[in-house]
Amino acid sequence: MSTGARTAVIRWAGVLIFLLAFGSAILPLSSEIPARRVIGLLLIAAGAIELGAVFARRGHHIPAGIAAVASLLAGLRLELDANVNFPTILNFVILWLVVRSAALFFSARHSPKPLCTWVYFAAAVDFLLGVMLLAGLPIAVLVYGLFGTTDDIIATFAWIFAASFVAAGLLLIAAAPMEASEIDQG
Repeated sequence: MSTGARTAVIRWAGVLIFLLAFGSAILPLSSEIPARRVIGLLLIAAGAIELGAVFARRGHHIPAGIAAVASLLAGLRLELDANVNFPTILNFVILWLVVRSAALFFSARHSPKPLCTWVYFAAAVDFLLGVMLLAGLPIAVLVYGLFGTTDDIIATFAWIFAASFVAAGLLLIAAAPMEASEIDQG
């Protein structure tokens, strides 16, 4: 694959993931589609797009691939299990954010400057979002236990996904020229 093609694939992957942030806005608006399906589809799409960007890189960078596969697997789990409940979804989202942040952190350690700054940024965003969800876990479980799934809880997921997708999309868009010409450091 030529350098120009690599740049285009990675940049378009970033744009598509960035657009998924706007797609997460349908999460609180869709009453006909179960939230677990929308979350699952968003994660599947993000994982598949990121995996495409990973394969466009020279050397593919295994930690970045792990972050993409984590999104894909979490999405498939939510999409395929019709009996999943809200606490399970919440735990999956927290686990997904922690796995992604760890994988991105290790990817940043093997990325050249200034690319590593963008990767650290995306890792930090996912980690902080996971911590925020974990801190709110007792309250969310209590609200869910008393009132069932509420619009506020679903809206929180929309903002969490939007923030994570914006960070990942910006990382890929800004890093495309650097990634495409990077020498295999594998």
